[in-house]
Amino acid sequence: MILVLLFLLLPGCASTPVNKSPDFYWPLPPDKPRLKLEAQLRSRDDLNPPSEFQNFKRFATGESVSPPVLIKPYDVAARSGLVVVTDTRSSVVQVFDIPRRKVFAIGWRREGTLSEPAGVAIDHKRRIYVADSARGQVIVYDPLGLYLAEIGDPKQFSRLSDVAVSPVSGNIFALDRGGVDSPWHRISVFSPDGTFIRFIGERGQDKGQLNHPGQLAISADGRVFVLDAGNFRVQIFNEQGEYLDDWGQIGQGLGNLARPRGISVNDQGLVIVSDAAFQNFQIFDLTGRLYLSVGSRAEPGSPGRYLLPSGVASDETGRIYVVDQILRKVDVWRILDQSVSAR
Repeated sequence: MILVLLFLLLPGCASTPVNKSPDFYWPLPPDKPRLKLEAQLRSRDDLNPPSEFQNFKRFATGESVSPPVLIKPYDVAARSGLVVVTDTRSSVVQVFDIPRRKVFAIGWRREGTLSEPAGVAIDHKRRIYVADSARGQVIVYDPLGLYLAEIGDPKQFSRLSDVAVSPVSGNIFALDRGGVDSPWHRISVFSPDGTFIRFIGERGQDKGQLNHPGQLAISADGRVFVLDAGNFRVQIFNEQGEYLDDWGQIGQGLGNLARPRGISVNDQGLVIVSDAAFQNFQIFDLTGRLYLSVGSRAEPGSPGRYLLPSGVASDETGRIYVVDQILRKVDVWRILDQSVSAR
């Protein structure tokens, strides 16, 4: 009864959702907006906004909002309403199942237990692939998080960092970023059933060679884009491992790479690269021409800003997903202008 009376006396307090925020666009005015920040994923409340009564109850009782489920997020993948985020601190993958409005963790059950999840991918059947650096294997789950298989021999990896699945062949590409004393800076390719096929790349600075590669992504036509972080470039191979092209260079200006962390290629032919030094992400075409630089150093409470951006992803709708490890969030951006012109 007391709660009901307070509810009637304070209608304004209950009418504002906890997670409601004003629209945010990039670039900032007076430039023409080209991207809209649609959502930020941190907790269960982000998929299930509390009702007016729940908001009021929290106000009246001091009950806190749902705590963040992301502790130290690293990489993200998105497809058909699933947004999956690896968490290196909690050793699980958090799944934001948007159609079912559920958030749940996978990789904690005895079968398919994760140790150090790094890169993640989703295939056309919504199967989830997780590159586990400590296990040296790719672990495969169904959309509900049930264990399906493990791929790869730990003896063939030095530092497994990422995984991608070809939309053309279904082959699985596992990236080994190597180490200072390791020659294994390369990609291991497996068939859809997990049979090893070939290696791509070796350590070095020449075309077709890799140096501490961070992540990889595969375009709609099957080209393999590798974030060759130690060489400050993006290299492109075909599925057979043949070198096709490369672009990028170290620098502090727009279009340069300084501390690249994540890469994604969307179906519209845009390449998204996050950079921890610039504290943003940049959008390029397939040949490396800069379209747009998005975001800047974060300030307390500021949307669309970053402190330590990491993994990036894109889904079939063209939306862009960006992880920030320190701010413990995933930003979801929608492209407003598909012609996104160079500035």
